[in-house]
Amino acid sequence: MRAKIKVLRLQHSLVEPTNYRILDELGAFPDLEMKALCPTWGIESGSRRDLKQSHRADLQTARTALTFHYSTTFYLERLGAAIRSFKPDIIHIHDEPWSLTTGQTLALRRIYAPRAKVVFSSAQNIFKRYPFPFGRIERWNHAVASAGHGCCEGVREVVRAKGFKGPFEISPLGIDPELFDYRPHSGAIGPGGAVIGYVGQIVEEKGVFTLLRAMSELGRGARAVFVGPGPDADRARALASQLSLSGNVEFIGGVPHSEVARVMSGFDILAVPSLTTPKWKEQFGRVIVEAMSRGVPVVGSSSGSIPEVAGDAGTIFPEGDSGALAAALARLIDNPKRLAEMSAAGRDRVLRLFTWRRAAQIHRDIYLRIM
Repeated sequence: MRAKIKVLRLQHSLVEPTNYRILDELGAFPDLEMKALCPTWGIESGSRRDLKQSHRADLQTARTALTFHYSTTFYLERLGAAIRSFKPDIIHIHDEPWSLTTGQTLALRRIYAPRAKVVFSSAQNIFKRYPFPFGRIERWNHAVASAGHGCCEGVREVVRAKGFKGPFEISPLGIDPELFDYRPHSGAIGPGGAVIGYVGQIVEEKGVFTLLRAMSELGRGARAVFVGPGPDADRARALASQLSLSGNVEFIGGVPHSEVARVMSGFDILAVPSLTTPKWKEQFGRVIVEAMSRGVPVVGSSSGSIPEVAGDAGTIFPEGDSGALAAALARLIDNPKRLAEMSAAGRDRVLRLFTWRRAAQIHRDIYLRIM
């Protein structure tokens, strides 16, 4: 009987317990032995998450420094000990290839487990040059890593342009289809008018001002609900007031990730109006997948990976065009049959492409390939 492949997974997003499903799915494979390490706190979906101690046998937490951003996070404890004691066959660094965590892990690997293979993750879909030490860490990672994965095709294009020649797979940011359970949309709009939902940071590059302008053109008694914190919230409220939308717009602030499914149950349509900037474009849009799983039709902009993720289950409009967004929303509101069809198509797409189980299968296939 072949020995199990021992995988040490470093993943900052495990500070959010709803992401544990990836460990559950990987742990179900009889040919893998998993251990994971994450910081005691981190920023997930724009909000701070604290995980002082894990009660899972396969997950440890550790104190970190410079944790305000994932790319600067540096482990103060347990990382070296985990590599030395677990003796992994594979170290899976679920951080960007230029991050301090990556550099620290590669250095400790060279000391404690030089034969361990490295798998890295990336979500960067814009070609960028990084200053010292980040650029050097990225080059080191690309030189020693056996494989990688990213959340959209744009990431693969960047990684190839940076010179990485090994296997690089597209792997979704998975969701739990049981947490985001399906509530089919009948297509009927309630007497209070359509509810257009937005979930994410209240920042300009996420297109919140585009959505507000679209709402002023839409009419039809529709309402917009903005869920999430952000530095541009006051500006957004001011614009809503200027557009005489105060009675049709609600800002409810941030909610725990475990509550997002409940909030979405009140939406008729989810809007994802992201804008491309010189430094950022939509990398995945996990909220798209969450809404589709829930049965909420999605209208998204053409920014970054949104068309790739939504596919034929969503409606796409040219980014930044509030008139086109208003028109797309109006067509759906006036077409109950299409709303119901999109609701069913979205759930089907999620179950085929975007579950934690599928992400785990892709990661296991990577592990088997490089071993």
